Amino acid sequence: MIIRDLQDIIHRYGNKSGWRSKRGNEIRRILFPVLAAALIIIIMLILSAVEKRKATEAAAEAEAAARLAEAEAAKAAAEALVDEPFVNILDKNNYELAVTWDGDLKKVTLEEISQSIEEKTGVLESQGYSVSFLLYDLNTGSGISYHPDAEFYSASAIKAPYIAWMVQTYPEAAEEFYEEIENAVMWSSNEDYFTLINNFGKTEFNEWTARAGSPDIQLSEGSFASVTCRDFTRLWMNIYDFFTSDSETAELIRPLYSGTDESVIYETLGRSYAVYSKGGWSFEGEDSYYTVQNDAGIVMKGEHPYVLTVLSDAYEHLDLLDALVKEIDQAHTELLRNR
Repeated sequence: MIIRDLQDIIHRYGNKSGWRSKRGNEIRRILFPVLAAALIIIIMLILSAVEKRKATEAAAEAEAAARLAEAEAAKAAAEALVDEPFVNILDKNNYELAVTWDGDLKKVTLEEISQSIEEKTGVLESQGYSVSFLLYDLNTGSGISYHPDAEFYSASAIKAPYIAWMVQTYPEAAEEFYEEIENAVMWSSNEDYFTLINNFGKTEFNEWTARAGSPDIQLSEGSFASVTCRDFTRLWMNIYDFFTSDSETAELIRPLYSGTDESVIYETLGRSYAVYSKGGWSFEGEDSYYTVQNDAGIVMKGEHPYVLTVLSDAYEHLDLLDALVKEIDQAHTELLRNR
């Protein structure tokens, strides 16, 4: 009896031990595929993350390379020079905007200058006005011009070269007719100008303009003229030579050309440089040939003086012309920096 009970217990416990072993095997059979699948998934995720990181790094490297190439291209473009032979601005055959410089000129500088000036001329033209100008660098013959051969009525701007010619040709007139000269230049007095015309005539002046390279500038019966920026600038180049000479007459007359009435060049640049200029204005109705707002003169810009002529029909729109003159001077400054 005792022996059978012991056998039953051993058999029962033996069966229990086998069940546990069997159960463990079943669990292992179930878990192994799950764990293997999980491991595969983890490995795939890791590989995917690595590939994604590599792709991101490759994209970043490609973008950095593209940016570097773009920066190098931009730098090369900024350093690229205008590949054109130098032409004196007075000899430049152009109608639209032209910029010449005796030396290396960067393309980007030329583009920036052109865009800035075209914006200012565009403002005038969008309001129905015509304008032309020419800046002549007196050291190099370089400069900037826009419609330099467009013809305008001179109005009183012609008084400046007439008086400069008169006192060079007849030095004694500088003292004898000083009051008339002062009134004609400073305040643009027609009465005093006509007094000078009556005493010294037109013929010799017309011959002088021809010798100066501007034969088309001729005093009319009314004592005024038709002018272009190109021709009028040549007369002011003569005035510059006279004003910078050792002539006592030049010393006497030159101050009268500073601060003249309605000179946009003086109004805009007179606080920065010594300016000798003379404006001319007239109104005979809209679209009239005789309606103008002109100015021309010498800007003593340190070691880089220049002559500037501005002709327009923008009567009394000095604000628009002031903005244009300022932009032209800034363009000249940029050209000097480009040296």
